[in-house]
Amino acid sequence: MRLLTNAGVIEMHGVKKNARYGLKNHEKCFTFIRSECPPEDVVFSKFVKPALPADISENILQICNYGFTEIFNNALDHSESRTISIVTGYNARNIKLYVLDDGVGIFNKIQKALDLEDTKFAILELAKGKLTTAPDKHSGEGIFFTSRVFDTFYIMSATLIFFGHRDKDLIVDDKTEIKGTAVTMTIHRDSKTTIKSVFDEYTSDARDDYAFVRTVIPVKLMQYEGEALMSRSQAKRLIMRFERFREVVLNFEGVKMIGQAFADEIFRVFKAAHPEVNLMLENADDSILNTVNWVKKSSF
Repeated sequence: MRLLTNAGVIEMHGVKKNARYGLKNHEKCFTFIRSECPPEDVVFSKFVKPALPADISENILQICNYGFTEIFNNALDHSESRTISIVTGYNARNIKLYVLDDGVGIFNKIQKALDLEDTKFAILELAKGKLTTAPDKHSGEGIFFTSRVFDTFYIMSATLIFFGHRDKDLIVDDKTEIKGTAVTMTIHRDSKTTIKSVFDEYTSDARDDYAFVRTVIPVKLMQYEGEALMSRSQAKRLIMRFERFREVVLNFEGVKMIGQAFADEIFRVFKAAHPEVNLMLENADDSILNTVNWVKKSSF
């Protein structure tokens, strides 16, 4: 214990019989006035990078650089906040990056920009990728890929929390409202993930300029508070902007049943209008497969 304590790996809390040990956390905090803030690459090089562990591996440094600059730039360009705060933290196991602003809130802004009925639908659009409220400045890919290169990623705004990692996205209503937006990114210090490996999962090859052509949608995001997936209006919300992709994988993990109207709108109506989009199913049980096959063969 003494060796680990002296090495800065663990630290002791309490005294004598009440003493306990835990991983030692190293944290630094910085706050900027948004209107006077330097660009994201300067903030990373001058403030974030020096606060990371000295022995950080190259792939993790690249992921931290990519994720932080994407999220911080979003706050600069979209948050309409007065301040932006960042927190860097690490211990022997993980590295964490936080970006917090006191602005209008990301879900609220997307809801208004896309004229959505509910802020929770904004999370579904974020999960799809290629979403931006300023297409002249952004490609809409930053949050999508950032959520996939880190081991854990979540966004808190108003009362909603979006947990996004790979294709395990989740919406939680925390009931406790926060002003602005808070983004947390965590990566294990022994992670072997590379930015290239994640990009390769969702982009085309060099002949097509590595375009972002594939997305994976966790359909369970539509089941907010146990909502059954039955109607065409629900399906239309799900397929919104699918035409921007070449391949859309619908992950039905956690979904037990879909209605015929819901399936027909996606797998017959949308497919007829956009035959160039390849719709694929993943983790669909027999009930869902039977419904999809039925509408494909019917004029419904």
